[in-house]
Amino acid sequence: MDCVKRRRCDSTPAPSSKWADIPSEILDSIFEHLSLRDVIAAESVCTRWFSSAKSFITFKSQSQSPQCPLLLLFPQEDENGLENVPEEFIESACIGSSHGWLIFLDKRGAPLLFNPHLRIHIQFPYIGSLLGVLNIGKSREYGCYITYDCQENPIGYVKNLRENLIHKAIISSDPLGIKNFGAVVIYGYGNKLAYCKNGDDSWTDLDGKHKPYEDIICSKNRLCALGSNASVEVWDFDGWNKPVKRVEIEINFPEKSRKFWSKFGDLYTARLYLVESIMGDIMLVVRFVGELVNGDDQPVHEHDLLTEEDTHPLVSPYKTLAFHVYKLDLNEKCWVEVHSLGDQSLFLGGNHSISVLADKGYIKNSIYFTDDYWYRMDEDYLYGGHDMGVFSLDNGRAELFSYCHQLKIQPSPCWVNPSPW
Repeated sequence: MDCVKRRRCDSTPAPSSKWADIPSEILDSIFEHLSLRDVIAAESVCTRWFSSAKSFITFKSQSQSPQCPLLLLFPQEDENGLENVPEEFIESACIGSSHGWLIFLDKRGAPLLFNPHLRIHIQFPYIGSLLGVLNIGKSREYGCYITYDCQENPIGYVKNLRENLIHKAIISSDPLGIKNFGAVVIYGYGNKLAYCKNGDDSWTDLDGKHKPYEDIICSKNRLCALGSNASVEVWDFDGWNKPVKRVEIEINFPEKSRKFWSKFGDLYTARLYLVESIMGDIMLVVRFVGELVNGDDQPVHEHDLLTEEDTHPLVSPYKTLAFHVYKLDLNEKCWVEVHSLGDQSLFLGGNHSISVLADKGYIKNSIYFTDDYWYRMDEDYLYGGHDMGVFSLDNGRAELFSYCHQLKIQPSPCWVNPSPW
């Protein structure tokens, strides 16, 4: 794994220099008033400063309490300015956002971490070997990606790298200042799990029993995975060693959501998320997206949009209409409905799902969401990436962001944690 290289001075300062004699507590006080870039630059002063700066960065990144994330809007294809994302990433697929880092899948099929605050990146190994894919190429003629086997024979045609190769990616912790971090992905047609530790040159399958997996989160050296029928598996994962499974809970899918889906299943699709509350509880969030939604925010069938006067219905793209929230009861091994989040806000989508105390400008007891309906996001040139807004548990209504008037937003925006500096 290739990490960003920083210049470091390994030699001790000249005898006349007093920089190396500054006590660590004074250095920490100085670092508190510097930007992260300046602290990183201070690493090159001498060996002592290098060690102190590393320790300070690690402490700062790991001790920061969760903050409300920022909504990152990627540059559109017709824009020339690239403010947040380097130009070489524009043709890559964003497959996750975790601990303040964006995770891309480049056109070769290799995941790449990118810190939008520092504009540094960390390369991960090629992922295609897990799928029996030797290489990936983009066909301009057909407008899709072609996967090849070890004999360079084409074995598949995919329009979206994220939809077909990696569904979601997260990292175990913020890589700044530490080496013991790793990444976990949900990948392939079977929605299986794989992990890669820092320093590995390949990905390894994680032996999970409840695929297909819906979501994954990492917190406090634990990896939690949401499997089939809302089951939960928990591994110890510190980024150094192979994940070790500690808990496996088979749970019935929540009755309320099951009945809702049974009654309106052909009008909705459901997406499932795993979130750790600020109190440490494991929560399940079920998001119901109307497949076709009219102007009155009602899910409808396509034939309902046709009239004798108009045989070409108005565009009624998919739209999020409802959320159900549950908390895991470990004693009873069941999901218990949560009627209120209190002062919390949840942030869901293609990102590492998080829960934070609602800050100024954010609405408590609400769920902020972005579009992650990858299967339909590219089906029409008129819409896709648009389904983002906030859902209030107080009134049970979802409101799209008022400042977003586009129905076609590509790539889809995502949440990213702010810098702790």
